[in-house]
Amino acid sequence: MSHMVPKTFGKMCKKIFKFNRKIRCVAVLDQYGRIISGGMRRGIKALEPKEEELRLMAHIMSESSTRETWDTYFGKTIYTVIKREYVTLMVFPQDKRLVFITSEPAFNIQEIPDVREILIEHMKE
Repeated sequence: MSHMVPKTFGKMCKKIFKFNRKIRCVAVLDQYGRIISGGMRRGIKALEPKEEELRLMAHIMSESSTRETWDTYFGKTIYTVIKREYVTLMVFPQDKRLVFITSEPAFNIQEIPDVREILIEHMKE
């Protein structure tokens, strides 16, 4: 865990879980890909084996830094959505952190701007 994890991160994760029951995971990642707040929704099992979690987070961080290469041309990434057969993955860059959210495939991606508003409200610290 990072030495300073704002209390608002925990509140933010709870608020996002409340916002939509189809959200499976909400995690705030530090610049090294470590989960500093949040995690899986209670009662939901991760789709990937536990031993793959670190590799998944490292991959997300790597893709995020690769996207920054294109910022000069296209502007900053607001969010990234990956729609897969069993899960929808959403990545929201926030300064040196990332907010990683997964949901059931039936999650309505039209609601992403609402999720982003919750993030903005809580990630100011």
